Order: sequence, then structure tokens, then C-alpha cells
Amino acid sequence: MLNNNNLKLLIALLVMFAVGYVCSSDKDKDKKEDKKEDTKKEDTKKEDTKKEDTKDDSRKTDDKETTSGSNDVKLYFCEEYTGGKEIGKSDEFIIGKNGGYFTCMIDLRGTGKKIGVGKLELRITKLGGSEKIIATEKFDVQPDWDYIFFDKFHTFYSAGDYKVTALKPDGTPVATGEVKISMR
Repeated sequence: MLNNNNLKLLIALLVMFAVGYVCSSDKDKDKKEDKKEDTKKEDTKKEDTKKEDTKDDSRKTDDKETTSGSNDVKLYFCEEYTGGKEIGKSDEFIIGKNGGYFTCMIDLRGTGKKIGVGKLELRITKLGGSEKIIATEKFDVQPDWDYIFFDKFHTFYSAGDYKVTALKPDGTPVATGEVKISMR
């Protein structure tokens, strides 16, 4: 017959093994998600940064959150994308005096379509009295993607309202989103 101390020890061991089993199952699941995310992150590398100081741009885009005739294509922002999750989704960010960055997301899943190209540009325009393109960031993507993140896609150095437009290589807009930047 088991005394009280032996029973407690047996229960503690059973609980410990159960917790260990559950934790190892979650680790395997997280490893698979991390591997998938790392592969996507490697493919979405930044090619180069090009600043443009043009006053007149003949390829005007819609100021709405989505373009290309579909209300299901979304371009929006979050603090970071990690572990398959969007952290801190917002359209307002506060940066320090040395600048700041965040992540840009494009979601086409609601359309049932894929991005369909191997490269995308993110055009960053500062809004105000007159719109001014401040940078165009170029990225490699996979044509079969329908959910894309651009980690730290651009470093912002000044407060203001900005528009980010995703463009295909032929200039066709995919989606547009707006973000407000404030300084600490």
C-alpha cells in the first residue's frame, strides 16, 4: 500500500511527464512554423533602396486601403511579424530621434488570388501640402504567395502621414495603405 508521501511523488512524476509531453508537442509545431516563416523571410529580402525626388508622378494611385478593383486586398502595418503572428497591428507608430521602422503586410487571401510576380516595389510617399515620393523599396517575392510581410521595410526619420503603395514591376498597383508617424 502507498503511503501519503509516495502517492504525492507518483502524482508529481505523472504531472511532470504530462507537462513535458505537451511542451515537446508545441515545440515541434513551433519549429515547423518557424521554418516556414524563415523560408518566406529569406525569399523576401530587400534588393536595394532608391530615393526619388520627383514632383510629378504619372502613375497616380488610389488613396483607399485597397486597389486593383478588389476590396479584399489589404496593405497594412504591424510592429513585427514573428512566429506566424502579427504583433502590434496599427496605422500609427512612434519613432525615436534616430528613426524607426515596422513591418508592412499584404494580404490577398480574401481574393483567392496570388501575387503573380517575382518582384514588388513599396513606394513610400509623404503626404501633406504636396505628396512627395521619399523612397521606393524593392523586394523579391514568390509568385504563388497570397500573404506577404516586409520586415523593417523602410527606416522612417521624420514625423508625418505617409502612404505606402505596393506596385508590380509593370507599375500596376496591388494595394495602398496609410500610416501616421510621430516622434518621441
